Amino acid sequence: MSISKSVAALVCAAALVLLPGCKASAPQARTSQSRSATGRQRDGARLDRFWARALQETYRSPQELAAQHARELRHGLRYDLLVRGNPGERAVALTFDDGPHPDYTPRLLAILRRYGVPATFFVVGEMAEAHPELIRAERAAGHVIGNHTYHHVNLTRIPTPEIATEWQACQEVVQSITGEAMHFCRPPGGDYDRDVIAAATALGLTTVLWTDDPGDYARPGDRTIETRVLARVSNGGIILIHDGVQQTIDVLPQIIHILKQRGFSFVTVADMRQGSLSPWGPTQGAGQRMGESRNRRGQ
Repeated sequence: MSISKSVAALVCAAALVLLPGCKASAPQARTSQSRSATGRQRDGARLDRFWARALQETYRSPQELAAQHARELRHGLRYDLLVRGNPGERAVALTFDDGPHPDYTPRLLAILRRYGVPATFFVVGEMAEAHPELIRAERAAGHVIGNHTYHHVNLTRIPTPEIATEWQACQEVVQSITGEAMHFCRPPGGDYDRDVIAAATALGLTTVLWTDDPGDYARPGDRTIETRVLARVSNGGIILIHDGVQQTIDVLPQIIHILKQRGFSFVTVADMRQGSLSPWGPTQGAGQRMGESRNRRGQ
């Protein structure tokens, strides 16, 4: 089932950028007091630069995320975050971002099925809409599906109203496919602030970050991905890897095999949340005190 026309129009209007399937409407001439064409062109160029920055992929390291959380705690900010499971339990969660991809997702699912490993897929709304059969396959295999926004944009670089639109549009696409609401989300790149968390919380979404990131998105090589994962993994770890990277597919069986040899079991982020295992979350009062908004949005 495709996203409704009303939601698609809302996404297009919110993005203010030409994306597949979205057409920009020319401004209507109202009166002699209407803004000049030069002024409109200036605004359009500014918005193009603005959205170009929002679409740039940046990734926060586990160390950067930990430092941000420490600052939040010093300021009395408690967000609904899930970053690690129980450090006393020898279990890890495999999480895959940026899918689904027709050339990669079926192979990931085949590997997970072969080894009996549950995982969490944080999917991009426009990708899910293009390949609903892969979303259904993920769900049918018992994996958890999470919200990774509709357009995969850096949410801290877009105006506050559009943050909710990105979460909501992805939410509606996946729910139209599976008949179920998602309960977890991940901001692209791990970049978040009070408005990002507030918009997610309003939709009943818990924000999931990570403890381990081998940087597979940069395609550093099979051996490097494997070495980084195995060197850094720890009890309760949440491993960030990507759907759409051949090197990850090539090395994933070996990673799973070695982790099992080391005594690790595999769980989903829902398993971690259900047991309230995270030392960072779930926390209470996420909507009570969230600090100052980022005033630079939209500027």
